[in-house]
Amino acid sequence: MRIYWTILTALALAAPAHAQKKPTSPGREAQPKLAVSIVVDQMRADYLSRFASLYIGGFKRLISEGQVFRNGHYTHSPTYTGPGHAVIYTGTDPSGNGIIANDWYDPALGRSVYCVEDLDVQPVGSTRESDKRSPKNIRSTTWTDELEWASVGASKVFAFSLKDRGAITAAGHYGDAAFWMDDMVGFVTSTHYASQLPAWIESFNRDHNPASYLKGTWERLMDPSVYESFTGPDERPFEGKLRGSNSGKFPYDLAGLGAGNPGLIRYTPQGNQILIDVALAALDAENLGRGTHTDVLALSFSTPDHLGHLMGPRAQELMDVYLRLDLQLGQLFDELDRRLGRGNYYVSLTADHGSCDNSNQAALDGFAVQNWNGRELEEQLNQLIAALDLDEPGVVHMGNDQIHLKSRDDDDWELVRDAIMQHPAVQMAWTADEVRSSCDPKVAMRRNAFDARSGQVFYELKSGHMDYGEEGCTHGSGHSYDSHVPMVFMGPGIPANSDRWERVHPRDMAPTWSMILGIALPSSTTGDPLPFTMGR
Repeated sequence: MRIYWTILTALALAAPAHAQKKPTSPGREAQPKLAVSIVVDQMRADYLSRFASLYIGGFKRLISEGQVFRNGHYTHSPTYTGPGHAVIYTGTDPSGNGIIANDWYDPALGRSVYCVEDLDVQPVGSTRESDKRSPKNIRSTTWTDELEWASVGASKVFAFSLKDRGAITAAGHYGDAAFWMDDMVGFVTSTHYASQLPAWIESFNRDHNPASYLKGTWERLMDPSVYESFTGPDERPFEGKLRGSNSGKFPYDLAGLGAGNPGLIRYTPQGNQILIDVALAALDAENLGRGTHTDVLALSFSTPDHLGHLMGPRAQELMDVYLRLDLQLGQLFDELDRRLGRGNYYVSLTADHGSCDNSNQAALDGFAVQNWNGRELEEQLNQLIAALDLDEPGVVHMGNDQIHLKSRDDDDWELVRDAIMQHPAVQMAWTADEVRSSCDPKVAMRRNAFDARSGQVFYELKSGHMDYGEEGCTHGSGHSYDSHVPMVFMGPGIPANSDRWERVHPRDMAPTWSMILGIALPSSTTGDPLPFTMGR
């Protein structure tokens, strides 16, 4: 890939001098040195306001120095990590960028496909088949791709996450590097980005492997009474436990629990810290923000999602992760100030989806909701379908709240739609024809993630109902608790200490970055730049 940029650079150098002049955005003499794009996996919008009085670091700074869009919502369903990240960087819904779920059934292949799988590349720094990853399934350019094109490859784009899909969707097709974490080794990549790990990453992995972070104990950052006032008791029903722990209460012996289990880092504040540390190492090793073109540092923090799934949004452990992430982001911003100078970089923050409350816990509190075992729910829906007299009976696949049928008769689709609506968990169902044509907002969310690989019948569970295990929580629905996420921009010229309440969307993040950087919109963008007026 870098050969491609070498050719483009040579062409640019051969062009007339006036063609090489670096464009600037209206009212600004120079482009920012660095664009910092932050995604917090499973961060509900209310986490930014719920703990606001306790924030003293990065979240505090984003709120006080940036513009916060309080009513940001995804416009697609299912709301998962892969689609959410792809929307943020392409500026369009899954139907436009191709990442319609984390995994989807492909009728043409007759199997399920993982969103960033690529069997034609090889792992780099790892020997796992599961690290054969690339952005080939993303059908749109990203704003990071457009920046690389605009700079003829001179801009550096580095993306990091514990999850492969969190890094790859950010780096896009032409980014310099996407690194994700192998629990045993550290940060790895694939041959799409490099033939071998940079020496500085190899050094980082030796000195900062995941196991090295699992030391001492994990105790609450503040007095226990503070946590009780925000979340209730330390150990609540239907909260999961860290692997190897007999208790769901603080403190946690990280050294003991982590012995032979380096993957534990994903569920602790240390999972966020390793990302901060590798980001700071990248700033120095790659001289990010010190060139003549804008560079990109993209970070996707996966720990809140891992821990949220395990324990749910009301756990004291999750609250502590956010209080510590506030300090960790503060550390990052302080180091950016020191290295690049305050006002020489922009920051965005959003999330890839929200999360629901545990249905069992909510039911204990008197809310009329229910948890459904995923396998049993599928069996029950299959029984309802099996009782029908279809032209061609049979279910090929069920997943992502969609049903792939053998029958191609749309009358059969309607029969299946009506049958599954008899299930007490199902709020509404639609055929593929209805998804294509209906103006119902709930249908539009399915249409925004619809393409030839989608099923013939779609359904939605009732609000607050959960298709998951007994403990923790999940996400994926089109309900507001899954679609509502924070959206923040901070940097020179952006109104400080300012809230906006109009409804906006994460697909607006990419065109906003494009406007700030003075580059083309990603190829399939349908979002709009966020409605703030840049200072001059």
